[in-house]
Amino acid sequence: MTPLEKLVKEFKGIDKPHSHSFYLVMWIRQGSGTHTIDFKTYKVKPAQLYFLTPGQVHSWKLSPDIEGFNLFFDSHFFRGLYGNRLYQYPFFHSHQQLPLLEVGEESKRFGDLLTYAFEEYSQRQANRDEVFLSFVHILLESANRLYRQQLAGTEQQLYARVRQYEELLEEQFLSVRETRVYASQMGLTPNYLNHICKKVLNKTASQLLHDRLVIEAQRLLTHTTQSVKEIGFNLAFEDPSYFVRFFKKYTGQTPAEFREKLTAYR
Repeated sequence: MTPLEKLVKEFKGIDKPHSHSFYLVMWIRQGSGTHTIDFKTYKVKPAQLYFLTPGQVHSWKLSPDIEGFNLFFDSHFFRGLYGNRLYQYPFFHSHQQLPLLEVGEESKRFGDLLTYAFEEYSQRQANRDEVFLSFVHILLESANRLYRQQLAGTEQQLYARVRQYEELLEEQFLSVRETRVYASQMGLTPNYLNHICKKVLNKTASQLLHDRLVIEAQRLLTHTTQSVKEIGFNLAFEDPSYFVRFFKKYTGQTPAEFREKLTAYR
């Protein structure tokens, strides 16, 4: 766990697009700017929590007066005591729900909780890991309660089904490209899977699959030196030209144009 203002000053290049192998919770106490996560940009302001999962690409442009915390942990640290609970939080493992929570009137409670957590982390007293993990658990559970309150009346049962579909996509999107196969795995008809995806996220099941493919393509274009043809092959597109057309359809630019703009930004 690190104060955000220290992180920004001491780590060079951290404002450039990069990814992590761990989970990240970012608390904005004060300041402004932008935070881009998986190529979507959010306006930074006080009393915000950002959530990132391993592999997500992010970058930021933060004001000089930025203050807050970055909290990092890997899945083994959390799952050792709380099992699969980590995978049930809506702000993690979702490419559709916002990776952002506006805490509003509860900013003091969240701010105090993170301050206490950092004190525990810094003081290195007996049983620090266990106590710090308790703070992380309380933070995530508190965020989960508030986040679900802000889901605007979405039926929890339907949301759980969409989460199940997203988890299956995460495991199989490279090999399974037909939504009817996912629906069958879930014990649903393809029409009903479409219905719940549209009701919860206003997107079809196919759109969610395509979104996941596009994000993976963007990650590979950002973090590897593979050619466009190689990336298309790794994403199971047998025809490179079809991969280019697919990417442009959903992003408005070709893979080469996307990479060129990224290089110019860097």
